[in-house]
Amino acid sequence: MKKKAKGALCLLLTGLLWLTGCGSSFSDEVIARIDGREVMKSEYMVYLYTSTQSFVSAAGSDVWDMDFDGMTGAELVQERAFSTIQSVVAAEQYAEENNISLTEDQKTEAHTMAEEFLSQLTEEELAKMGVDQEQMETLMEESYLYSVVYDTLAKECEVNADEMEQYYQENADALREEYTQITIDSIMVNDEATAKEVSEKAKAGEDFAALFETYDTDTSAKENGGNGQMTLYQNYLNNTFGLSENLTLGEITDPIEVRGSYFILKVESITPPTDEQVKQLAEDAYRQQVQSAYVESRLSEMIAAQEVEKIPEAWENMETFQD
Repeated sequence: MKKKAKGALCLLLTGLLWLTGCGSSFSDEVIARIDGREVMKSEYMVYLYTSTQSFVSAAGSDVWDMDFDGMTGAELVQERAFSTIQSVVAAEQYAEENNISLTEDQKTEAHTMAEEFLSQLTEEELAKMGVDQEQMETLMEESYLYSVVYDTLAKECEVNADEMEQYYQENADALREEYTQITIDSIMVNDEATAKEVSEKAKAGEDFAALFETYDTDTSAKENGGNGQMTLYQNYLNNTFGLSENLTLGEITDPIEVRGSYFILKVESITPPTDEQVKQLAEDAYRQQVQSAYVESRLSEMIAAQEVEKIPEAWENMETFQD
């Protein structure tokens, strides 16, 4: 089974960042104060960027035209960015009260993540954020501290064994399907006519590997020694290729269009998880669900007690990362 990434910290790396702006190492415009701590524009812009990326990834560029209970997509992204800062401030306060701090190794890891994050930004994005390497390292340290506090709070939550067993019984079949691993051979071509030709030849019994060598247009895969084979979880495979039904062992598909390219797939193996693995998946999922709800409740209580002051003039004509 694939290893689960580490809690909240993994979300940081995938764009759902918990970066904070309550430190005092920033010298740009103050846009708000949370319990007296200054929130700088540059800090908020980092949050706004990551929130924007998250929303577009989940809903596409049309998110800005959607209605969210009376809020526009842009308004919701702005609210999410600021509420994330409030969450991290709450976590910092909890850490201070409970003598929680980062180890030197954790700080080093945070600095590495800061460098990686900055390397993925365009010059325009960097200019709009207004942060440098040192400032981003501070943000990442505070984000890492958030994840430590999150894990600490999660451990306070007791999980009911009977309810966990019920969750397993109710979700075992769905989890078994979701985490079934499908190994497929694939051939990518650039036009539908060629894709139909390849699919017909494969279904007629021609060697799939030979067809891959002759027709596949993914030069990067070939250059790296690839042969078009990949192993994916069932649901991810279906979502990626827009499949309405599960493929069967040995099945060769008709051409499938994905973002302007055409794929022919052949199923080489289907490997469902064992009963023990399904039970572990269910227990992990239930524990995470219960602990997440508990932590969010605790953080909400802390946030509700915060005194928040936004500087009105600082929010006038605030920049965004909308295309």
